[in-house]
Amino acid sequence: MDSTTSRIDELRGLMVLIGNAVDILEHDISQRKLASKEQPSDAELRSSVCTVEAACAQLCSLVARPGDVLANKFLAFYEPACLQVVLSNKIPDILQEYPSGAHISELEKRTGISEGKLCRILRFLAAKHVFQEVGANTFANNHLSRELVSSNPLSSLGLCITNEMFKAGSSLGDVLNDPERRASTSPLDTAFSKYFGMKTLFDYYAVSSSEQNKLAFHFDKGMIGWGSVMEIDSLIPGIPWNTLPKGTSVCDVGGGVGNICINLAKHYPTWKLVLQDLPKPIDNAEKKIWPERCPEAIAENRIEFIPLDFLKGSPKEGCDIYYLKNILHSWSDEDCIKIIGNVRRAMGPSSRLFVHEFVVRPGYRIPKEEARFVQAPEPLLPNFGEGRIRQYSMDINMMALFNSAERTLDDFIQLGQSAGLKFVKLWETGELGIVEFIQQHH
Repeated sequence: MDSTTSRIDELRGLMVLIGNAVDILEHDISQRKLASKEQPSDAELRSSVCTVEAACAQLCSLVARPGDVLANKFLAFYEPACLQVVLSNKIPDILQEYPSGAHISELEKRTGISEGKLCRILRFLAAKHVFQEVGANTFANNHLSRELVSSNPLSSLGLCITNEMFKAGSSLGDVLNDPERRASTSPLDTAFSKYFGMKTLFDYYAVSSSEQNKLAFHFDKGMIGWGSVMEIDSLIPGIPWNTLPKGTSVCDVGGGVGNICINLAKHYPTWKLVLQDLPKPIDNAEKKIWPERCPEAIAENRIEFIPLDFLKGSPKEGCDIYYLKNILHSWSDEDCIKIIGNVRRAMGPSSRLFVHEFVVRPGYRIPKEEARFVQAPEPLLPNFGEGRIRQYSMDINMMALFNSAERTLDDFIQLGQSAGLKFVKLWETGELGIVEFIQQHH
């Protein structure tokens, strides 16, 4: 088959995938309007959205001239730069007061930024479908920019990514081209430390000043926003929770203030829960968050709050399930083996460990009978490409911030084995996966 024919086949194949996915999405929209019981399953909807994102990006890369595609990629950094301007000046909040649009002169009065410059920034973002240009020099919020009002944790997430992380990313090339740093796995030899001259991201936030306090606040609130993007706190179908019996004991290791545990407490009232993290979040959880959000679990003695540094000590012994959510990606392999090893020492003979993180997929196609996870239909990239890009973006982010990584399934299996655990299975849960381990029985 010549290259022209195969290109046409690829184009047609992508169009079919987009058409089928849009049919499912259209059915969902019309059924929701009718409140029918026959709505497509969440998994089907997720897959359809993912397919549309992947296929549209692949289609554009296929039909546009290579120089055009590449020039757009080179210039892509101006989008976060412009988002930083509108977020730090609370433009979405101002536009909420003007449903039919505000003239740029009003925005200049409210922000102090010259109307000529602000107009160009908003016009650029409107061309990217964030904000809407509704008239001459007049802008309004749209369905995306409305999500960026300052009360929404997504706004804090945006401030954090377009400021500290954006700046750190600009030093990635400098670090990887430096013979003294390029092979280092130390959290002190990162793009972040190169740009900011600080040891680590958390040292940076710990500096006592009103500016750093504000940045640290946005980071903490932004993580709630990231949780909503990743549906971190929801009990997604596919997670093995609903296969567990009454009276199950679950230990959430490094669980912060316990957002996951709160959901478990509400869904599974017979379970015994243990929340473990550093003293500060545990104190906050026990005295503030849980009394407000889940007082019944405290009253019924279903939750224990136990401080723990998971690098230095083991969690509570003998729980049925140990749960690590988005912990390992911040740490080197060496530290991950320590963390998992500390959990292993607490595990009983029938205990299980669930590691819940991105599981990075390879970009090449694996024969169906050998594949350990769902692959995208052809002609899409088998890992869904742009439809699952966040796992790859976060992998580079972890490299830039901590010299750590998002990991492949083989990486996780190797970490588990090195810490004395045996891999059982991968549970696919949307964007994230749960890697299950048990004790290695000799």
